[in-house]
Amino acid sequence: LLATSCKKEETYSFVVPSGSILVSMPGEEGTTSFDSFNIASIGVSSTPQGWEVVNINLYDGTITVKAPSSFDDKEVKEGDLSLVGYTPQGSKKSISIYLAILQNEDVDYSSSPANCYIANKPETRYIFDPYTGGNGIELATESVVLLWQTEKSLVKYLDMRDGKVSFYLDKAVSDDDSEESTNKVKEGNALIGAYDKAGKLIWSWHIWVTNGDPREETITLNGEEMMNRNLGAFTNSNGSTDGAEIFRSYGLYYQWGNKNPFVGPQRYNFPGNHDDSLYDDIDFDIYLSYEASSAKVGTLEWSNANPMTLIKGNKENDYDWLYEGHDNTLWSEDTKTDNDPCPAGWRVPSKSVFENLTIVGSYDDMAWEEAQPLYGWMLEDTATGEEHFFTAQGRRNYLDCRLDIINDDYDQPIPWSGYYWTASVDGADASALYFDLNTATRLWNGFDAARAMHRANAMPVRCVRE
Repeated sequence: LLATSCKKEETYSFVVPSGSILVSMPGEEGTTSFDSFNIASIGVSSTPQGWEVVNINLYDGTITVKAPSSFDDKEVKEGDLSLVGYTPQGSKKSISIYLAILQNEDVDYSSSPANCYIANKPETRYIFDPYTGGNGIELATESVVLLWQTEKSLVKYLDMRDGKVSFYLDKAVSDDDSEESTNKVKEGNALIGAYDKAGKLIWSWHIWVTNGDPREETITLNGEEMMNRNLGAFTNSNGSTDGAEIFRSYGLYYQWGNKNPFVGPQRYNFPGNHDDSLYDDIDFDIYLSYEASSAKVGTLEWSNANPMTLIKGNKENDYDWLYEGHDNTLWSEDTKTDNDPCPAGWRVPSKSVFENLTIVGSYDDMAWEEAQPLYGWMLEDTATGEEHFFTAQGRRNYLDCRLDIINDDYDQPIPWSGYYWTASVDGADASALYFDLNTATRLWNGFDAARAMHRANAMPVRCVRE
């Protein structure tokens, strides 16, 4: 944020990227960094009762405060610190920093690196290692930035200090007109990017903000424990016809072998096929982009440096998003890879996990008018007789990466279709669970437990435990 005085030649700035100083207990000191240009001195305008500004270091760009040790008088556990930066010419820039003593213990993922971190506790600080990506890749991270979020102010107070990245979740606000805080998180997804010294984006991490714990809400298929919701989803609609519940069950979309998540439609029934809303770190609207695969664009390195760009299928490479060759090691049937998009302890499944599934007979026999509002099928595990609902959330197709859930076949129109990636490859393609609803005849509801799909398709993932 640059500010210009009445003198056109005077330009200055003063900003605290994290916007906060959070401490774990009373009496503890906390530090954050600030960026400034042409600021000669910094003064304190006001502090929350009981808080002390210990040091403001213009040389290394840090501000240190101390929280109150006790609350016998009017000391407060949170509040705003107001500072003013002065230029040599006397112009000034005011800023505010949120100070707080955390009410809950930190959730520290530093010893469990992954490409996805689950965050499900409000008023809690989350921590992870910025120098490790995937399943153990070393990163030369110099700074981190919130690249996108699906809800405004979802991830707050992002900071990198003392070898760790931290961010904070607030309580969600009630859906009614009271605007009162709840004991839940505001659900959504976000992506945090790592930059090196040269300012190049080198990696990113998906933050999955959801109530409940997907790691505890599981099913068993062919002997493997699987999450009962899609990666990035907030529920399993379980056959509900409520549009909101269906939409909350969709989750994110992934091109085969790529860790980068992409949002789906704005609404469950794909009106206009518009992408879901995205916001940057200051809650401004931002958008996905689409690029044709090429020698420059169609590489893993380029994709990691451009995680908001979907890469269209390359015809000469059998509609893979990669321009040359098919890398069968990006995801693995047996082990978690560095490009696996699942949380620590979980991975993309092999095709064998779906091999015993079929559409439950009573659902398959429904009139299409009754089945259409379900947006999915109840699938039966023929080995155990257990039934599990899988949502039909469509895909982003391999040709242009646009959202696709309804075909244009006049004779056999399909109002919805479902796809789920596996880590298994099928020649130039990869294997996916596939099903659809056919409105022309009850004999042609589609189902294939291992359908070959072009790798540039972006589709949902259900994670299995390692």
